[in-house]
Amino acid sequence: MKVGVMLLPRGFDETRDVAVAAERLGFSWLSVADSPSVYQESYLHQMEVARVTEHVRISAMVSHLVVRHPVIVGNLLATLDEYAGGRVVGTLATGNSAARGLGLAPSTVAELGEGVEAIRGLWRGEGGPFGASEIPATGIRREGCPLFVAGDGPKAVALAGAVGDGLLYGGTMAPAVAARRLAAGRTRPGQEAWIAPTVSLGETHAEVRADLGAMVVAMANRAMRGDLEERGVPAAVQADVLEMRRAYDYGFHADSSRPHNDGVITDRLASHLVDGLCLWGDAARWAERLDALEAQGWDGVMLILGQAEQGPAVRAVGERLRALGRLTPGAA
Repeated sequence: MKVGVMLLPRGFDETRDVAVAAERLGFSWLSVADSPSVYQESYLHQMEVARVTEHVRISAMVSHLVVRHPVIVGNLLATLDEYAGGRVVGTLATGNSAARGLGLAPSTVAELGEGVEAIRGLWRGEGGPFGASEIPATGIRREGCPLFVAGDGPKAVALAGAVGDGLLYGGTMAPAVAARRLAAGRTRPGQEAWIAPTVSLGETHAEVRADLGAMVVAMANRAMRGDLEERGVPAAVQADVLEMRRAYDYGFHADSSRPHNDGVITDRLASHLVDGLCLWGDAARWAERLDALEAQGWDGVMLILGQAEQGPAVRAVGERLRALGRLTPGAA
């Protein structure tokens, strides 16, 4: 099972430091958060990751097609992939938090599927429709890259299985739910399925919450939508989820420097999130959870860091993974 890590594009010095360290430690994929209302531009930071590394895959975490038209995303991906020597992965989702943070509705799953085909039509030079727009048939062929569909719920995951080159799943690791997502999202030979938990070396819930900061609330907003019963949310926690949805301010999504959303999550909900969506605890706990994910059949795990200084965090996480035999230095 391969291992990737997500970084937050807060400054180029930090991005360069994390990228070089991650590749040396043996991470195989570096993703860059794509939340332009909170962080710097993901695609410029992806380009810098490509410049200072040689082997790691590179992607956003994750893009959507509400604000950026498929012709923009498709052109970005094809251009960046050429620059990176074929190391880019496109990751697309409905844009829940990113769209809502601008007062817009996220894409429907059907619209996301149409967007995937629009991007591929652009690459073929054939063009094609997207909503009320029409990408022209230019005859200009572009070398594309793998397109992964990112999602937490059953409909988005089924879309990944139907049209994606891979699945990037960010929901609960509860075995029954994760097994359903894996079966629905990887349906053809050659497809990959990655699961994306947050990660902490904290050994208590309090330590994990302090480490992850606003990421705990962001986890709740991201993964606690749709049918809560189907997503494995206990009945006792569901009222807390509904109140969180009502009070959450998307303009402050996943931003610990402006902890506006800290009060919208109860301790009970936070504990459920830490246990279900986070890789945490001592080395033995990490080993047990990673072994279980590998046995379930996941091809890779994309680790989402908290909001502390990222260079030391990725080194500490990398050393833990090396000690567990999960990373080989220089093997990206």
